[in-house]
Amino acid sequence: MLRELLIENLAIIEKLNLEFGDGLITLTGETGAGKSIILSGINLLLGEKASVDMLRSGENMLVAQGVFEINEEQKTELEKLDIDTEDNEVIIRRTLDAKGKEKSFVNGARVPRSKLKEVMKTLVDIVGQHSHQMLLNKENHIKLLDKFIEEEAKSVRIKLEESLEKFNNVDVKIKEIEKEKKETADKKEFYEFQLDEIEKANLKKDEDIELESEYKKLFNAGKIKEKLSMSGFYLKNDEVNALSVIYSCKKNIESIIDCGKEFEDIYEQLERIYYDLEDCASTIEQIESDIEIDENRLDAVIERLNIIEKLKNKYGSSIDEILEYAKTISQKLRTLEDNNFEVENLLKEKEKFREDYWKYAKELRDIRKRFIKKIEENLGKELDFLNMKDAKLDIKLEEKDIMTKNGSDAIEFFIATNIGQPPKPLQKIASGGEVSRIMLALKVIFSHVDNIPILIFDEIDTGVGGETVRKIADKLKEIGKNAQVICITHSPAIASKANEQYYIKKTSKDGETFTSVKKLSYEERISEIARMLAGENVSEAVIEHAKELLSEE
Repeated sequence: MLRELLIENLAIIEKLNLEFGDGLITLTGETGAGKSIILSGINLLLGEKASVDMLRSGENMLVAQGVFEINEEQKTELEKLDIDTEDNEVIIRRTLDAKGKEKSFVNGARVPRSKLKEVMKTLVDIVGQHSHQMLLNKENHIKLLDKFIEEEAKSVRIKLEESLEKFNNVDVKIKEIEKEKKETADKKEFYEFQLDEIEKANLKKDEDIELESEYKKLFNAGKIKEKLSMSGFYLKNDEVNALSVIYSCKKNIESIIDCGKEFEDIYEQLERIYYDLEDCASTIEQIESDIEIDENRLDAVIERLNIIEKLKNKYGSSIDEILEYAKTISQKLRTLEDNNFEVENLLKEKEKFREDYWKYAKELRDIRKRFIKKIEENLGKELDFLNMKDAKLDIKLEEKDIMTKNGSDAIEFFIATNIGQPPKPLQKIASGGEVSRIMLALKVIFSHVDNIPILIFDEIDTGVGGETVRKIADKLKEIGKNAQVICITHSPAIASKANEQYYIKKTSKDGETFTSVKKLSYEERISEIARMLAGENVSEAVIEHAKELLSEE
């Protein structure tokens, strides 16, 4: 329910703050007083586009704010949209400045206008004489119909949606495999060439590292041999060599080892150094004898390294990556055959899920057909009550070769308003009065199931009068038992049925125009309904008539 409505600086409205109750609420007033402007303010809360033209002259900021009380079902739907509804209310705020910058807020959180529209479509439905709202959009007719079959069709829907999901998943997998097969087939010769090139190289793990080490030794063999020879000479072959010096020192210290612990430690250290140097000299001799200057081997190592480097440039930065790439393309070539077998199995699965889907789609269609009869009968009764005795609703169900989560049916509401006329789509109905009554009749039967808690009717009495408008008033009152109904009207019959009536007045002061809104007391309602009945020429008889209308409420 819309509990509070605040509008500031919208057209001729400077500021208004309204609080609404339950049931049928009417907004009345003279033509041009600003009733449609209030509707524009509500439209802003629904996420409709704002423009600088809407801003009151001389002002810098337009504000529209609504406080909506929600039930548990709406709360669940809004929580799916990540809207916090802890206090069972939603506060919507829209602002627009003089530069055209607009902002939207839901419970204080900034949201894009598209998100605001998603939120508000669960709360409010505005029904205007020629507005392109949900009821006249044939794409929504299947949703409206399915609200009636929700419980009966629940299990069938679950099975249908599961079958469709499985069908789509298998279909996606088949397409992925087929795409991979095509890509592999297109590159088959290229993959085979690459695999052959890698396999011929007969690469070994860490081979490049070992070859790089060997290359360094072969390339520097002469230098290595020379340095090793000199090092060995310094250690062993000089008249005063390193080993001799260490040996002499060791012997000297050995002669005084009994003179103190520190001499024993020095001796042990010198002894270790001596034997380490001796081992080092032997190792140098061995390595030097093993070093050969082999130009042929050097050329072979360089050639092998060049082959490996060439493969790295093509297939990976290391031998491991090259071998992994070879494994990948080898697998791709093998899966050309394997995939043919897998696709065969998947196609069988896909066909099974398709058959399941069409089975459940038919069950859903049968349920719809049963309910279509009931809806057509109920709407016929409502239209008969609204003085469209010859009108007949025809809900057309067309079986389509499509698979959607709503089944394979196309639903559209057609109506014939006179005997002998063929049914026409709702949006093709020419008469404004007929449109009003058809929409009202549909709203009466759908208000029990579509869970929209707020219905706003914009001059639904346009084009009708007399007994018909009184019946429209009765129906609005009836809808008001299940939802909050806000109705902008010129009809005293409708205004008199309201639980609350607001009077919209336009005044001028100091060269400016203002719109004000007032909730009317019982006495004030008598005066306003009398004005609506007779204009400025209100007589006692008119006053009495206004009282009678209110007493009928």
